[in-house]
Amino acid sequence: LYHSVPDTLEEKITRDPIRLAGRAFIAISLLALARAGAGAPAPASPAPLTVASNLMVEQEVTVTTRVSGVIDSIEAERGAVVRKGQPLATLDQREFRLDLKAAEETLSVSLADLKRYEELRRLNLTSEAEFEQKRSRHELALVELERAKLVIDRSVVRAPFDGIVADRYARVGEKFTLEESKPLFKVMALEPLLARAYLPASGLQTVKAGDEVTVEAPDFPEARSSGRVAFLSPVIDPGSGTVQVIVRVRRDPKKVLRPGMAVRLTFRAPSRP
Repeated sequence: LYHSVPDTLEEKITRDPIRLAGRAFIAISLLALARAGAGAPAPASPAPLTVASNLMVEQEVTVTTRVSGVIDSIEAERGAVVRKGQPLATLDQREFRLDLKAAEETLSVSLADLKRYEELRRLNLTSEAEFEQKRSRHELALVELERAKLVIDRSVVRAPFDGIVADRYARVGEKFTLEESKPLFKVMALEPLLARAYLPASGLQTVKAGDEVTVEAPDFPEARSSGRVAFLSPVIDPGSGTVQVIVRVRRDPKKVLRPGMAVRLTFRAPSRP
């Protein structure tokens, strides 16, 4: 049988320092790794992305007439703030009112005629065909009366929405026709202010819908504001390699920002989990 021989005193003295040195080396290595992990810098956040843009509004239309006629009066000048449905100009209504009066007279006559034939029909003194003819004429007279009222209503040119009169083309005495479709006014909404920008495709990694955006006007330093990403296109333009972004801009307190103004948009991506 094999019997282990106890270590001699010399062997123990030789082996113990080696073991202690190995354990010390492992401890020092683990401590160095822990310190390195604790002192490592956090991943850098993406750099802000700044692009140029111009403010705009979604609603901007040229207002035309819906009936032909001659401008009789102007109710709104350039720069006027208007409400939806507010009169901007009125066409000469004299001819339209004559048509309305004629339609009212025609309706009155057709109604009297219809009542007379209703009585004749009750007494079996007229045919059903004659009675139906009189009723049809009365219904047509009703339609013509409503048409005459509609023409008078449309002879008043009204603001299509809340906004400001950006330009006026109409002049008193000028004739406008449906066929020409010439503009009378240009009306622009004041809210909401929007800014369209085109970001490099790499911006999709950091910019998301709802992100805050800093808005600055280079020519008006006091007009600093902010906004939010309202739309982020799901499509990348293959030609330019850019993606369209629309920012809804908040009005600055002094209301210096306005449509057409050149601005800088700075996208700062928030920290995300």
